[in-house]
Amino acid sequence: MDITYGTEEWEKAYQEMVKERLAKVEKPYVMGSPEWVAVFEKNIQEDDTYKEVAKTWEGTVVINILGNPEIGLDEDTFMMMDLWHGDCRSIRLVPREAGEKGDYVLTGEFERWESVLKRELDVVKAMMQGKIKLKGSLPDIVRYVKASIRLVELGAQIETRFQTEMTEDERADFRKWFNELRSQFGF
Repeated sequence: MDITYGTEEWEKAYQEMVKERLAKVEKPYVMGSPEWVAVFEKNIQEDDTYKEVAKTWEGTVVINILGNPEIGLDEDTFMMMDLWHGDCRSIRLVPREAGEKGDYVLTGEFERWESVLKRELDVVKAMMQGKIKLKGSLPDIVRYVKASIRLVELGAQIETRFQTEMTEDERADFRKWFNELRSQFGF
């Protein structure tokens, strides 16, 4: 890893990388890419409905997408949302060590997350059925079910390209640049 996660240097470099990618990458954004994550963060930050339904919820929610080399994800990917009383302070792709320490860690196969974003699978039901594993308090998640549902709705609004929809060559290109980012930023 070139830069140490959790430092000001890392945050500054991460934000600069995202800014550059947003300027050059065209929509639809690849699910879980830095530009997709940035749009998700902005959607949450600007959403009055989320602010209302999550006004007493706080903590870090981590989406853990299990690795699947067949679609270009060689390792697990951790996306950490820092949520605080209706505000989304940030969403970042983070190293495993940071992701596993989230207050709520939701773990599932890529295809499960794709189904959630396509609104084919209800995330709360998926947790209750064990299709998505939860580390953290299920009663808290259930208490804030409206906030959880709104987060999914905001993610589903993003113009998204899923790795499962890519050609083999596109997946190879995705794997290459995503692994370079992983190496540089430690996620």
